[in-house]
Amino acid sequence: MGRPTKYRPEYAQQVEHLCLLGLTDKEIADYLGVAESTLNKWKNDFPEFSESIKKGKTFADGAV
Repeated sequence: MGRPTKYRPEYAQQVEHLCLLGLTDKEIADYLGVAESTLNKWKNDFPEFSESIKKGKTFADGAV
């Protein structure tokens, strides 16, 4: 077993807002205080987190 995850359910809403602001995955990881690889792991492990990122990026991309 590894360390307990730093993931928190409220991160799903936070990342959606960060994506709407145009932050990259690296910038989001820095904001959350984790490595980009951790962010990518969370996308796989927590479907609501992944969906929030997709939703925020889709809207932000459409606005460009």
